[in-house]
Amino acid sequence: MNITPYLIAWRYARARNGSRFLNFITLFSIGGIMLGVTALIIVLSVMNGFESQLKDRILGAVPHIVATQVNERDKSLLEAPEQVIGVTPLLMSQAMIQGDSELSAVMLQGIDPIEDKHVNPLASNMRYGEFDTLVAGKYRIIVGRLLARQLNVRVGDKIRVISAEKSVFTPFGRMPSQRNFTISGVFEMQSEADSSIALVHIDDARRLLRLPKNFEPNYRLFLTNSFDDLAVAAQIEDATQHIELSSWRNEYGELFSAVRMEKNMLWMMLSLIIAVAAFNIISALVILVTEKQTDIAILSTLGLSRAKTALIFIAQGTLNGFIGTIVGTFAGLLLTHNLNGILHALNLNIVANPIDPTGGLPIVIDYQQVTILVLATVAVTLISTLYPSYKAGAVEPAKALKHE
Repeated sequence: MNITPYLIAWRYARARNGSRFLNFITLFSIGGIMLGVTALIIVLSVMNGFESQLKDRILGAVPHIVATQVNERDKSLLEAPEQVIGVTPLLMSQAMIQGDSELSAVMLQGIDPIEDKHVNPLASNMRYGEFDTLVAGKYRIIVGRLLARQLNVRVGDKIRVISAEKSVFTPFGRMPSQRNFTISGVFEMQSEADSSIALVHIDDARRLLRLPKNFEPNYRLFLTNSFDDLAVAAQIEDATQHIELSSWRNEYGELFSAVRMEKNMLWMMLSLIIAVAAFNIISALVILVTEKQTDIAILSTLGLSRAKTALIFIAQGTLNGFIGTIVGTFAGLLLTHNLNGILHALNLNIVANPIDPTGGLPIVIDYQQVTILVLATVAVTLISTLYPSYKAGAVEPAKALKHE
C-alpha cells in the first residue's frame, strides 16, 4: 500500500503558509460540521426523551390493545404473540366521580387486581395503597393524584361514582346508576392519566353497570413495546376473524405522529448546518487545488498517478470532516449528559412537564442514532471531496509549469 498520498495530505493539513482566506474557510467548515453534529445530538436526545416520556406516562396508563367479543377458548390466541407480556380482563366505562363539593369525569377501569398487579404499569406507580386493596364486593377505588387533589380527598374517604352509561328506574324517575366507593389507593404517572383514570375491581364495575354475572369482559393486552401494537393485531387477526381489536393509536396516534414528524423536521433543519459545512469543504479544496497546481504538476512528473493525486485531496477533505465530526460528537455527548445542570447554572428554567416542574428536560441518548449520524456525516464529507479531487487529478503538468 502506497502511503505517499496520505503523507502529503497530512503535510498540507499541518501547513500554515497558505492564504488566510483558505485557512479561514477550512476552520469554518470544520467548525460547521462540529456545530451541526453537536446540535443534532443534543436536540435529538431531548426529542427522544420527550417521546420516551410520553410513551411511559401516557401509554403506560392506557390499554395497548383491547380485544372485544372474546370467549374463553380464544384467550390463548391473545397470548400467542411473543410481544404480549400479559392479558387481563377489562371493563371500561365513562363515569363521574363526586367528592364533597367537586365533580369530575373519568374513565372507569374495572380490572382484576391479582392479574393486573404483575403487568400493569400503574401498579408500580402507586403513591399510596396497593392493587391488592381492590376486593370484590368491598367497593374500593384507586384514583390518580391529580384527581384526588381536585376532589380534595385522600385514602379512606368515600366518593360517589356515577355511571354515565347506565341508568335505573327509581320513584323519582330514571336516574344514572351510582354507588359509594372508598378510596384505597392513589397512583401517580405524572401525566393526564392522574386526573382522568380510576380503577375498581371488575366485579364492582359489573354491579355498577348492572351487567349479568356471566357477562363476557373485554381483554387488555400488555405489550413489551407499545409500538408493536400493529404487528400484534395483525398476527391475532390472521388467526381469527371474530375478535375485534382496538389500540392506543385510536386516541393518541396523532399525538405521537406529530412528535415523530417534529423530530424528523428538526433533523432535516439541523442537517443543513452540516450541508453548508460540506460546501465549505468543497470551496476550501478548490482553492487549495488552485494554489497547489505547481506542486501537483511536479508530483505528476515524478510519476504520481492522477488517482493518487486525487487521493491526496480526498484524504485531506475527509480528515477535516472527521475532525469536526469527532469533536462535535464528544461535545454533543458531554453537553447532553450535563444539559440540565448547564440550564440550571444559567438560571434557565425550562418546564418540560407542568405536573413535575422540577424534573428537568427528559434526555435519552440513542447511541445507535449517534453512530448513524457520525457515519452519515463522514460519508457526506467524503462525497464533498470528490469534485475538487477530480479537478486536482486532471491538472496538466505542462500547462501548470508553463509560467514557472
